[in-house]
Amino acid sequence: MSIKRIQQITGFSYSTISRVLNGKAQEFRISDKTRQAIFKAAESLNYRPNILARSLRLKRTYTIGLIVPDIKNPFFGELASRIEKLLREQGYSTILCNTNEIPENEEFYLKVLVDRQVDGIIIAPIHTKEWDAMEHIRRERSIVLIDRIFYETDIPWVTSANEQAADEVTSELIAIGYPRIAYLGGTAETYINTMRFSGYRKALERHSLSVDERIVFFEGYSPEAGEEMMATLLEREPDTRAVFCVNNLVFIGAMKVVQKHEIETGRSIMMAAFDIDRYCEIFKRPLLCARQDQEKLAANAVALLIEGIRNTVGPDRHLIVPVCVGRHRIR
Repeated sequence: MSIKRIQQITGFSYSTISRVLNGKAQEFRISDKTRQAIFKAAESLNYRPNILARSLRLKRTYTIGLIVPDIKNPFFGELASRIEKLLREQGYSTILCNTNEIPENEEFYLKVLVDRQVDGIIIAPIHTKEWDAMEHIRRERSIVLIDRIFYETDIPWVTSANEQAADEVTSELIAIGYPRIAYLGGTAETYINTMRFSGYRKALERHSLSVDERIVFFEGYSPEAGEEMMATLLEREPDTRAVFCVNNLVFIGAMKVVQKHEIETGRSIMMAAFDIDRYCEIFKRPLLCARQDQEKLAANAVALLIEGIRNTVGPDRHLIVPVCVGRHRIR
């Protein structure tokens, strides 16, 4: 089915339709309404562009690689879905790679994506700094870091205000009467864990409270790690009244232990964590949540990537997205 048939249905010019289907709508400031109308018409006609011919002509594959550390984590699942949708609207297809929090998998998939000749790569890295192969790859194609980033790099990145949000969560726990707060952290030395623990520590210090190493743990980002850390915590400190979990999966694992403990002892534990808003209606209890703005994380990452592909990246290469901190009460 040719572009001329889409032209007959929509009434738009050949060049406008071609630019939209080739992912150049933003570049030529074509409105969302026009873009959506063209995509709808193309879909109704089962229009399929000649991808190989277009790739050879433009020296692009219009394919993007997306590397995430754990697709089973609802946070990364939803983030990947948002990124894929935004890229599709720009005319790009997405290859999703899941590293399972294993650095060697991250290195493997990066090489695979290069072999597939992707135009760009968005990655939530496990590594804390660039490795030799990545330094070479980034010279040849656009790369953007999302969520987890490197401590020192000029690679474009977008992340959340993790330190500030963790500070706010800890301060809120102190304000409502919990001066002794346990911290169940992720993998030591990783950016997310370091920033969130730093915010936790700064809030304690500002309130003249010291960090108690007996109630601080760094075991990983999984439910299994959360369950293990929580069990160890309550074995050491059975009178624990407040716990701050580094992420949603650690929270889920910890809650398995917490609920059993509360039934057995009759003592409640105030729980706080990042990205647990989806669980607030499941657990009928007060919770404190730091919610990352996935929409802005995805949009900024895609924008930076497209700019990198077009060699138009401006001065704002490193972006920090605010985090919403709020208390959930029983309805």
